[in-house]
Amino acid sequence: MLLELLAFTLVGLAVGGAAALLLPELFPAPRAVTVLTGPAAALLTGGLGHAILGSGHILATVPLSAVGACVLVSLLARPDQRSRPSHRRPHHA
Repeated sequence: MLLELLAFTLVGLAVGGAAALLLPELFPAPRAVTVLTGPAAALLTGGLGHAILGSGHILATVPLSAVGACVLVSLLARPDQRSRPSHRRPHHA
């Protein structure tokens, strides 16, 4: 279980760090919030997957933790606050 926890944490850090570094315009929250949401989400979903599947399924729980981290980090994204070009007017319905 300790190896799984370490794997979940590393996967979550990779997801959160990649989101903060590669798409900073989508994440207006402080960078630490985005980066630390990754491991928290990965530990949560990986632990849940471990509880459901049982021990010995590291090849299933680690990818599950990565998917969970991606989903929860994406909830922080704010595409509506992305900078818009000044020559285009907002389109209203």
